Amino acid sequence: MDDPKLLASCGVYCDVCPYLIAYKNNDEKLKKKLAKNVGITPEKVICEGCNSDLPFFFCRTCSLKKCVRKKEIVSCAVCDEYPCKKIEKYPYKPFLRKLNWDVNYQKQHGKKKWIEKTLELNTCPNCGTLNHWMAHACRSCNDKLAERY
Repeated sequence: MDDPKLLASCGVYCDVCPYLIAYKNNDEKLKKKLAKNVGITPEKVICEGCNSDLPFFFCRTCSLKKCVRKKEIVSCAVCDEYPCKKIEKYPYKPFLRKLNWDVNYQKQHGKKKWIEKTLELNTCPNCGTLNHWMAHACRSCNDKLAERY
């Protein structure tokens, strides 16, 4: 659960990332959808976590990741300057909402409870399948998922 490869520099937990889930589960339907959204081919939907040897291409060039490394901290969740201009100007607002939830929850409750809550929120109550944070329906049983972020 506390795998450093899955603890993204921005402060989110990669285990509920749609790109990681699509890659890890070889979910061709999800890969196609995600690839279309970002203008790549489904074969390029490859991710094993932000801090792995195979991060998604966004994570390789992420300005937040570069900033965290420059400051020599583990994530935005421990940064004294959070929230900063880089975060406020982040272009994808749904991710920004998720990022802010993750960072604030982690700051208030600690890393262990944050990971547990993230997994709980994204696990289907009907079948127990872990879903990505943007999913509206469970990828296994297709039950509707509650709004989470």
